[in-house]
Amino acid sequence: METGEEITVFTEPVSQEVTDYLIGTIELDSGWNFVSIPRRLAKEVNTASIFNGLDSAGHSIWTYNQKDGGWNDLTAEDRILPLEGYWVYSTGSFTVPLSFSDDPLQVPPVKDMIAGWNMFGFTGNIPASARDSLLSIRNTWTEVIGWDRTNQRFETTIVNGGSNEMADSRMLEPTRSYWVYVTESCSLASIGA
Repeated sequence: METGEEITVFTEPVSQEVTDYLIGTIELDSGWNFVSIPRRLAKEVNTASIFNGLDSAGHSIWTYNQKDGGWNDLTAEDRILPLEGYWVYSTGSFTVPLSFSDDPLQVPPVKDMIAGWNMFGFTGNIPASARDSLLSIRNTWTEVIGWDRTNQRFETTIVNGGSNEMADSRMLEPTRSYWVYVTESCSLASIGA
């Protein structure tokens, strides 16, 4: 560096969410929440016990098994996995703490889907368009439906190649789950490791 040379320093604050890669949260509202984890959890905290302390008014935590076409209620010992969706009931606002794996050798998750409706959890720490999130199944997905936890109803459908309110440029959100319709068996790749 030569004397008198100017250096530009960027002082814009960096979001805590971006800087703290190993921890996160799932924010629950009162009523039903359709949630997911954005990455693999640390081994010591990768079960449904992450929901300990939640007042669910006696409701089970549910996930959907596409291959068997049935619902599974979780026990505290069941693993919580990326790309899986979970229906969680809460009597009020509740924050679920997450601790992510720091294993650099893990292979990014993949979820096998069958023709018809499949439940999937969004992966990644920042919102991404449906088109980008579902790139690995771009030729097989037709529509995506999310859940509005605040108003307790399904959101407007996102259509592959759609426009206006149904545009596939609409964003999918971290820690949320969605229904997706696929026309044939396929594998959905994670967009975050």
